[in-house]
Order: sequence, then structure tokens, then C-alpha cells
Amino acid sequence: MAKKKETIEPKQRILKAAKKEFSEQGFSGARMSAIAKRASVNKALIHYYFKDKETLYLEVLTQIFRGDDQSSSLPEYFGKWDLTPSQKLYLIIYFIVNIYLRAMDPEAMRIIFWELAEGKRYLESLIMEYDIPRKSILATVLEEGFKLGEFESDYPTLVPMNITTFISFYVINREFYKGKPLFRELYGDSDEKDVLGYILEYVFKSLAPKGRELAIPTLPEDLKNIMEDVLRILVERKNESTNEEVFRRIESILHR
Repeated sequence: MAKKKETIEPKQRILKAAKKEFSEQGFSGARMSAIAKRASVNKALIHYYFKDKETLYLEVLTQIFRGDDQSSSLPEYFGKWDLTPSQKLYLIIYFIVNIYLRAMDPEAMRIIFWELAEGKRYLESLIMEYDIPRKSILATVLEEGFKLGEFESDYPTLVPMNITTFISFYVINREFYKGKPLFRELYGDSDEKDVLGYILEYVFKSLAPKGRELAIPTLPEDLKNIMEDVLRILVERKNESTNEEVFRRIESILHR
């Protein structure tokens, strides 16, 4: 067992150090010698695990999109809830908003910005492989609600974009304006609960069928408790690439 621990720990230290280096310097500016120093290993050991800087960079990027397999540490779901489309949509919005506000990894965000600036070497393929499938969960729930007449919109294909882009730009701009004079004018005293409440309000109002109200749904207490436990784990481990796991768990709740 001790031997196994020795072979795993240096690799994880290298990945953690590489993530920090790439977030600060981008791919072009990052140096393997700097990563080795951060990880307290020699460069030869880095090349033992990773062929070159590009291989290491791709692994860091892939972890950001894929996440590590931490399923054993999260609560198990048994599909015992018979949820309406509105309840499913509430659940997804809850996680999307709170992941951005509380569990988003700043280093991961900076690496993605660097990737955009440096020519999107791998970004498009990773989005297609990992990001699009999990966004399809949201699209599937909305489609179910439209078919059942629970939701209505003249622009159904734009609804998922509306839900996801508001919170992403809210967080990105919040980071940009933090510490600047305009911050309080733009963001005031709003906290996570205010942002979640606002997004739930405008989403459900916008999806209400004409002539009817669509109330923000309530969820079973045991399900709400599990949701809070999952989010707590994500917040505690936001620097350990576990964000992707929540989407697998959401899918498990919705489809079992």
C-alpha cells in the first residue's frame, strides 16, 4: 500500500502545480521548471508521467471539464422522487447557479480564458465531449415541460441559453469589477440566495403559459437535504475538479 501511495501523490502534486502555473501564465508562458518547483519534484519525474508540456496541459484541461471520479464520496440516489418538469428545472437551476457562485474554481476559469486567448487549441473538442451532453439535461427537461403544456415560450431553443448565460456573465463580471468603485453600484448587497431567487423568478415567469401563472415549485425535504449535501461537498472540494460529478448525480435523480 505504501508503494502505491508514493506513485500517486507526486502525480497529483504535479497536476495541481501545473493547474496553478497554467492559470497564471497560460500554456505559452508556463514553464516545466516552474511546475516542477511548485510540485517539489524534478523535471524528470514530470516527464515520467507526462510526455511533454502539451500532454500535461491537455490532462489539466480535461480534468476541468471531466472532473475526477469522486462518486463514492457523494450521496447515492435511488430515483424515488416522481418530479414534475418544474421541479426538475428548479433542481438544475439550483445547481447551475450555486456552482457558479460558490463552487466555481477560479484557476479553472482563468485557464479557460487563456485557452480562448491562445487560439482554442482544445476547447472546442472538450466542450463537445463534456459540456454539451450535460447541457442536454437542461434541454431535455425543458422539452418535457413544453410537451406537457407546463411550459410555454415563443423561443424554446433560446431558453437554455438564457438560463445559463445570465449566471455565467454575472460571475465573470463580478470578478472583473471586484474592488472597483462601480462594484457596489452594480452588485449592491445581493448574495447567493438573492441571485438564485431572481433567476428562479424570471425563468418561471417567462415559461408560464399565456393566461396562467407558473409558480416556483417546492421540492421534497429529503431531496432538498441531499441537494445541499452535494453542494457542500462541491464547495469544499472546488479546487479538486469535482464539478462534473454533480451533473452525473443530477442525471441520476432525473432519469432513474
